[in-house]
This record gives sequence, structure tokens and C-alpha cells, in this order.
Amino acid sequence: QVKFHGYDPESAIIRLRPREGESTLRTEDILDTIERERDSLALVFFPGVQYLSGQVLPMAAIAESASRHGIPVGFDLAHAVGNIEVFLHDWGVDFAVWCSYKYLNAGPGWDRVHWRDAFRS
Repeated sequence: QVKFHGYDPESAIIRLRPREGESTLRTEDILDTIERERDSLALVFFPGVQYLSGQVLPMAAIAESASRHGIPVGFDLAHAVGNIEVFLHDWGVDFAVWCSYKYLNAGPGWDRVHWRDAFRS
């Protein structure tokens, strides 16, 4: 979508990586990046669970930080749904996507999208 809309993905997408010698993202690094880049962010989007490390991302804190600055926040929950509890409405998440064939064992063809009511309008 970034490239389709005429932007260079290398400069338009901020990719966070763990610090040198670490295998997971630190919460403070995520929140500091949102705070520092808040005026240029159109969207904050993270996985709920990072599939390589198994790290559960601090979704409530990410959603609160992004929402405080009026930035839509979404999560890819493909590796979270069925593994951890998620409280999308309580956390103020604007949207989330997931599938059921992985950890819900529901078979193919049962993908889902969550849209917060306020985000739709």
C-alpha cells in the first residue's frame, strides 16, 4: 500500500528491531518511537505475538500511546488469537486481523477483522 500510494517503503515505514545482542523489542523502545515520530505517523501496526521470538507485544501500552496522539493502531493477531487473551475493546485498538486455521484449529477460510466502532466512522 505504501508503494502503491507513491511512497518509498524504505523511508515511509519505520521498522523496529531489538537492540544489539537482544532478541526482543523493549517496551520503552516501542513507546519512545511512537512519541518521537508521532507527528509523522499515519498508522501504528504491530504483531500481537512476534512469531520468531514468541514475544508478546505490549498491546495495551502501544494502543494507549498511539491513541493519545490520535494515531490509528492495529495488530496482526495471527499468532496471538488462541495463544493469549486479547482485549481489543478494552485496550482501544482500532483494528486487528487474524486467522483461525493456526491456533484456533478451525480450518481454512475463517479469517477475521476487528474494527472499533469509532474507527469506522
